[in-house]
Amino acid sequence: MQELDPDAALSVVRVRVRFGETDLMGIVHHGSYVSYMEVARIEWLRRRGVTYADWAAHGVHLPVVELSLRYRAPARFDDELDVHTSLAEIGAASVRFHYRLVRVIDDVLCTEGSTRLACIDARHALQRIGPEVADILRQPELSR
Repeated sequence: MQELDPDAALSVVRVRVRFGETDLMGIVHHGSYVSYMEVARIEWLRRRGVTYADWAAHGVHLPVVELSLRYRAPARFDDELDVHTSLAEIGAASVRFHYRLVRVIDDVLCTEGSTRLACIDARHALQRIGPEVADILRQPELSR
């Protein structure tokens, strides 16, 4: 496991809750949080100069192999949420991200969670995270 700079490891992406992402009570459906985390993780990579499509074209795939969520407070239709995404760990063949989804209007933590992504090749075989990939993951945002 490699040391990470906490400031370089963080990105914040804002999302707005859409009506179709809520349940009959008007509260964000639990499965929608996974989508918000994915949007934020892809943007996290983009802000470091990586498009997931480019990595996939070069045989680097990062499927989610572990997911954890903890619900703290409800979010509702039309709420804005800031998704704080941090790279928490770079392992030999996986990475872990942590997420905090915070309601913008009152700064309330709605959900927190984590994902572990395995590094696999185009044949779905586990592969080590190469130094060039690890270097990209360690860098701060290039721009917003």
